Amino acid sequence: MMNTGLPSLSRRFLFMIPTLLLVLGGCRKGAEERDPKTLKPSVRNASGDEYAGQSVTIETSGRTVEIIAGGVGWPSGVPVEVPPFSFGSIHSVTRTESEEGESWSIAAGELLPDAIRKYAALLKEHGYQASSMIVGNGGSVTGQKGNISIAVVSSAGSATISVALKK
Repeated sequence: MMNTGLPSLSRRFLFMIPTLLLVLGGCRKGAEERDPKTLKPSVRNASGDEYAGQSVTIETSGRTVEIIAGGVGWPSGVPVEVPPFSFGSIHSVTRTESEEGESWSIAAGELLPDAIRKYAALLKEHGYQASSMIVGNGGSVTGQKGNISIAVVSSAGSATISVALKK
């Protein structure tokens, strides 16, 4: 067996995230095809209350990953210094917490024209050192301010926004 340098638990963890995203994505698609009046929420939070979003939390030694899909807006835990990405609809959020810090991976779709250009300008307005590469209506932008790093990659009307807060 080839040694990849990753402990066995970390390799299994890396394979679990895409599987969970596929499952949650499939659940969302199935719900969209049904009559919303007949749907009954089946996801409950820790206190047993029903809510619209679907969430999975994975806890391993030293790391917690929370995946949220369906009815998601800008995540509340992102530092207030990070300007919200308001140039499309947010579909899912993956939040990771570890000894090194916290990070959020935010999937967005239905982007407005020039979303990358507009977000790059917004980052600069908020004091980030930002650089961008624009290709048509897509491209990428990165921003750095103190212990916060932001990267946005966009193509074909969708984007992934990554925010990392280093401890």
